[in-house]
Amino acid sequence: MNEKIGKIHLLLLLFLFIACSTQNKPKEDETLCRRIVSTAPSITETLFDLGLGDNIVGVTENCHYPDGVKSKAKIGKAFSISGEAVVALRPDVVFVLSAYSDLSAKMKTAGIRTVILEQTGVQGFVDSIDVIAETCKIEEKGKNFKAKFEPYLKKSEKEGEKKKILILVGRDYENSSIKDAYAVGDDRFLNEIINLTGAVNAYTGKMAYPKIQLEGILSLDPDIVIDIITASDLTPEKLDFIAGSWSDLDISAVKNGKVFIKTEDFWSLPGPRFVKIIEEIKNILE
Repeated sequence: MNEKIGKIHLLLLLFLFIACSTQNKPKEDETLCRRIVSTAPSITETLFDLGLGDNIVGVTENCHYPDGVKSKAKIGKAFSISGEAVVALRPDVVFVLSAYSDLSAKMKTAGIRTVILEQTGVQGFVDSIDVIAETCKIEEKGKNFKAKFEPYLKKSEKEGEKKKILILVGRDYENSSIKDAYAVGDDRFLNEIINLTGAVNAYTGKMAYPKIQLEGILSLDPDIVIDIITASDLTPEKLDFIAGSWSDLDISAVKNGKVFIKTEDFWSLPGPRFVKIIEEIKNILE
C-alpha cells in the first residue's frame, strides 16, 4: 500500500511539478555547456531535442526518454537528488527546476553554475527553451526549435457546446471501484492543454489536483475521461482490471465509450512531447 501511495505521490509531484541572426552576434562557445547535469525528465528531453544530448553527463533516475539517457550517470530520483553526486560529475552547468530551490542553493554554494528553469506549464516549457539556448549560446537552434510549438499554442475554437474532460493522475488502483482519485484541476499544464484543444475541464475549482471520490465523478458527469497511469509494473491483466472499474459508472463518458487509459510517460511531463497530448485529445474530440 505504501509503495502504491508513493507512486501516486511521485506522479503528483511530477505533475506539480507539471533565437538570433548569424551575423553581428557572438560565436557559439561550446565550452559553456560541455558538461551538463539535468535534474528533471522535462529538462533532459529538451536538452536532447536541442542537440545537447552528448553534453549531458548526469540525469535523474526518472529520466527514461530518449534512449540516450540510459548511458548517463544517475544523480538520484526526482525531489531526492544527491548534491554530492552532481558535484562529483564536475558540470559546467546544472539546469534546475524552479521547484528545486534547496538543490539550486546547494549548487551555487559549491560554486557550480546553476540555471533555474520554470517548466511547470506549457508556456513555461516554451519559454525555458530561450533560457537554455541563451545559456549554451545556441540561440539559432533555440529559435528554430521553439517555432515548432507555435501552432500548438493557438486555442482551438470549436462550434457548439464544449466537451467536458476529466483527467485523473492517480487513484487507488487496487480497488474495483473508483476511489481516492486525484483529478487535474487548475494545474497550469494539463488544464491548459484541455483549454488549447477547445474543450473544458470537468472540474472547475481552483485546486491544482483535488482528491475526489466516486460521488464527485458522478456529479461532474464528464463527456470524456482520461485515466493516466504511469506505473512501471503494469500488466495486461492489471490494465483490464483498471479499465473495468469504469464499466458500470452512470456518466456520459462511459455511455459513449469515451474512457481512455493512458500509460505513456509524456502525459505527466510538461516537456517537448506535450504536443502529443494535444494531438491525442483532439483526435478523441473528433
